[in-house]
Amino acid sequence: MYLSYNWLQDLVELPQSATPEKLSTDLSMHTVEIEGLESQAEKFNHVVVGKVLEVGAHPNADKLSLARVDTGEEEPRQIICGAPNLEKGQKVAVALPGAVLPNGMEIQEAKVRGERSFGMICAEDELDLGEDRSGIMVLSEEGEPGQKLADYLGVEDSVLEVDNKSLTNRPDLLGYVGLSREIACFYNTANTSLFHDILNLSLNKTSSGDPKVQVEDLALCPRYMALKVDNIRVEESPDWMQKRLTAAGVRPINNIVDVTNYVMLELGQPLHAFDAEIVSEIGVRKAEAGEKITTLDGQERELEEATLVITDGKKPVAVAGVMGGENSEISSETTSIILESANFDSVSVRKTSQNLGLRTESSMRFEKSLDPYLAEMALARAQELILQVCPDAQPAEQAVDVYDGSKKDLGLKREPITWEWNWLFQMLGREIEKKEVIRILEGLGFEVEEKDKEVKLDVPSWRATKDISIKEDILEEVGRIFGYENIEARSPRVEIKTPIPNRERDLERKIKRILSSGLAMTEVYNYSFVSEDKLEKMGLDKKDYIELANPLASHQTLLRQNLITNLLDNIKLNQPSYDRISLFEVGSIYLDQEGGANKDDQGQESLTYQEKRLALVEAGEDKEELFSLAKGKLENLLDQLELTCEYAPADTEPAWAEDGIYA
Repeated sequence: MYLSYNWLQDLVELPQSATPEKLSTDLSMHTVEIEGLESQAEKFNHVVVGKVLEVGAHPNADKLSLARVDTGEEEPRQIICGAPNLEKGQKVAVALPGAVLPNGMEIQEAKVRGERSFGMICAEDELDLGEDRSGIMVLSEEGEPGQKLADYLGVEDSVLEVDNKSLTNRPDLLGYVGLSREIACFYNTANTSLFHDILNLSLNKTSSGDPKVQVEDLALCPRYMALKVDNIRVEESPDWMQKRLTAAGVRPINNIVDVTNYVMLELGQPLHAFDAEIVSEIGVRKAEAGEKITTLDGQERELEEATLVITDGKKPVAVAGVMGGENSEISSETTSIILESANFDSVSVRKTSQNLGLRTESSMRFEKSLDPYLAEMALARAQELILQVCPDAQPAEQAVDVYDGSKKDLGLKREPITWEWNWLFQMLGREIEKKEVIRILEGLGFEVEEKDKEVKLDVPSWRATKDISIKEDILEEVGRIFGYENIEARSPRVEIKTPIPNRERDLERKIKRILSSGLAMTEVYNYSFVSEDKLEKMGLDKKDYIELANPLASHQTLLRQNLITNLLDNIKLNQPSYDRISLFEVGSIYLDQEGGANKDDQGQESLTYQEKRLALVEAGEDKEELFSLAKGKLENLLDQLELTCEYAPADTEPAWAEDGIYA
C-alpha cells in the first residue's frame, strides 16, 4: 500500500518536524511498518520535455521515423520513433540515456537499422501516467525544452510504502482517513476540517427503490447499498485527482472509475460502478453450477457454486468483493450509473480470491473484515466527488440500503471493556498521566468513561470487526501511541529458588551416560508408531494396540507397546555396513489399560497409559556370545546404579525369540 505525503496533509495537520523521513520512522514506531520511501520526482529522473523540430522517414524501416528533438542542449538529439502520431512542433516527454522508466525499462543509446537513437519519446503507459499506448504522449505548449518532466507535471510528493502484513488486523488503516487519525493521535495534533467533513457524511436511505436490490444471503453480504446517478459524462479526471491516484500507485482511467478508486484509497471501502443501461436491478446470490463470467481483466472465469456474485437479476455482472465483469463496465458511452458500496463476508471473499487465483485491491480490503458502517460514508463521499468531477450529474434522492434489520448495530455491538488504572500502569511498567491516557484513547476513537479507579471503554465500529476485544488490547493501544521507547526497560524481580529435583530425568541421563560412554553403545531415537505388518512378522497380536485416528504414514498406524519392534529395523538398516552393532533406546510405550491414565507435565490426564522403558540390542554372528554380552552390559549398568537383579525364565516365550535363548 502506497501513501502520498501530500494527500495525508489534506487530512491531518502535520507538525513542521514531520518530514517524510521522520513520518516514515514514526509510523513504523507507533502504527504500521514502512518498508520504503520514494520521492515521486525520482521516477522521472533523466526524463525531460522535448520539442520535435523535424520528422523524417527512416531509410531502412517503413514504420519508423527519424526525429530531431530539442531537449534544451546545444545540439538537438536524433531519436528513432515508431509512434504514428509523431508530428513536427509537438512538445513530448523524452527519456534520455540513463533513465529507468517506472516499468523498469532502462534507456540507452542504440543503433536501429543502421541509424543511431539518442533517447526515447515516451507514451503515457511507459511513464505510468495513463493507459494509452497507441502513440506518444503529447504535452501542452507550456512545457519548455529541457525542463524536467517532474517539474512540468508538478509532482512534488513523497510516497511511503506500507508493509501490508502489518495491516492484517487493522482494516481501518487501509485508507488515508484511518491513518491520518493515528498520525494526529501520536503527534498530538489535529485532523483537518476535510477529515471531519468526510466522517459526518450521510445519505437519505430506503430499503427499496431504484435500483431494485435483492440479497439472498445476508450472512455473506451483511450490507448492500446502491445509488443511481443519471446525466453522467465519462471523461478524464481532473489533474489533481490523477496526480493523487498516480502517487498512490493507481493508474487513472476515467472520472467515474477514478472516483471509486479515490474513495477506496481515502476510506478503505471498495466501490464499484455499473452501467445502469446494462444493469437495471441488482441481485446478490451464490453462483450456480457451470456459470461463467469474463472479468475486467479480460479473463473468462468459471465460478464455483460457493462463489458470491452480483447479478443483473439473471446473469453475473461481478464477482462480489473481487472484480467487476466486462459485460457491465463503464464506457465512454455511459450516461447513467449504479454505484455499489457493500460489505461482504471476509472468509467468502478470501476463498473466492484463492479459487480464482485473482487478488485485487478490493479483495485485499474485504479479506480484512471491513466496518459495515463504512459503506454509507464511502457512498456519500463518492456522490460528493462525482458532483465535483461531473457537475451536471443527477444522483437519486435516496440510496437503496439492504441489511439485516434485526441487527440495528449491524452486528458490531460489544460489551464495554473495563480495567483499572493500577493494572494498566503495572502492565506498562510505568505511570502515565491519566489525562494523557484518555487523550490517546479518545484520539483513536474510543469512548472513555472514568469512574473511581475503574475505566469503562466502548470500542468504535472500525476497531470492533476483528481487532479490539479484551483489556490487553487497550494496553497495547496506550503503549504504542505513548511510545515504547519512553518506557524504561527493567529486569523483572524474580526470587531465585533451588529447582525441584527431577529424579526420573536424572536417572535417565545417568543411564544414557553409562551405556554410551562406559559400555560403548549407540543411542537411537525412534518414532512411537509401528505397523500391523511388522507386528505380524514378529508374531505379536495387534488387537490390544491403540490405533491412530490420523496416522502420519501407512507404516505408522499403531502406538508401540514395546521398543524392540523399531530397534530391529535399526539393526536391519545397519547390518550391511557393520559386523557388530550395539544399540539402546529409552522411550515410552503405550498400553490400552482401564484406569491407567497418566498425567503429563502440565498435570493434564493423557489419553493412554504410558511407561518409559529401556531396551538394549546386540547384533553379530554368535548368538550365544551376544546373549552373554547383552547380559553382561545389563549387569554392569545395574551395578553402577547400585541395583541387583535375578534372572528367571519368562512366563511365555516371546514369539520373536529363537532356540529358547531368553530370560
